[in-house]
Amino acid sequence: MLSRVLPSAAHRVALSAHRSRVPTALVSYRRNMSSDSRNGSVHPNVHPEAPKKKPDGPHSEIPHPPPEDHHQVAPNKPFPYTGWKGPIPSQQGGSSEEDFMQKPPYDWKPEDDAFKPKYYSQCWCGNVAFEFHGDPIDAKHCHCKQCQHLHGAPFQWAVIFPKTSVRMVKNQNNSLHFFSTQTRKGIHHVPCKVSCDQCRSPIFDEGKNTVLAYPSSFKFPDRKVPLDFQPTAHIFYSERVMEVPDGVPKWSGHKGISELLPELTTKEGTMPKYKGKPDEGQIDSPGPEKQSDRYRSE
Repeated sequence: MLSRVLPSAAHRVALSAHRSRVPTALVSYRRNMSSDSRNGSVHPNVHPEAPKKKPDGPHSEIPHPPPEDHHQVAPNKPFPYTGWKGPIPSQQGGSSEEDFMQKPPYDWKPEDDAFKPKYYSQCWCGNVAFEFHGDPIDAKHCHCKQCQHLHGAPFQWAVIFPKTSVRMVKNQNNSLHFFSTQTRKGIHHVPCKVSCDQCRSPIFDEGKNTVLAYPSSFKFPDRKVPLDFQPTAHIFYSERVMEVPDGVPKWSGHKGISELLPELTTKEGTMPKYKGKPDEGQIDSPGPEKQSDRYRSE
């Protein structure tokens, strides 16, 4: 990784050195991001109702930092076999799935020993707990207004697992709770949000093919976050209330198919309160020459 998060002289030199390779890498990356869940792989994004457009904005060729400095995660990962031999439950969405509580990602039993628990998560009070097979498909931060509101936080942190890689191991006092953002009711209607009815802590979102789990509920050894749980992107950064200069790509909407945005700006009304001075690194610094134009001309 580059030695500084904010764009310094060294950062600009590194970006310039990689500039000739960036467009090809980004084009290949976007092409590979498309996948079909029916073929056993997943498009690791959420909010399908959001508008999509080509990634042709002024910052689309400025990754933060260059691609080779990122932890490489295969964009298309096939669903592993975990002992579930039926169709993916609730794949059509809605509330028509019968006996869903005895199917993934809830209280189901693998037909063999293929399910190998690797991670464990639970709600704050401990009434509800899940275990996870393998590593997540992807990890992201989402800055959309809905996530801000539902989580009571500036943005959401989530990792994506196939439904068949998740199973419930504890539901004390029948504490499992569902909420549908589509029907605005506390029912199991996919996609839906899953939490504990006792302590109210969120656990994951159930989608048609995958689960978006919240790493804050996972029990990591020594509280060290595994590399596969570390986000590869910020999405819906155009709706942010807080800017995060962490060197991870910032997409205005969906990952890979929207505009790349500068991570730290002079925009008023966003945190942090102190953003430094223009000569200390904002990419959209005001003046005759924008910092982003300087990057593109080097």
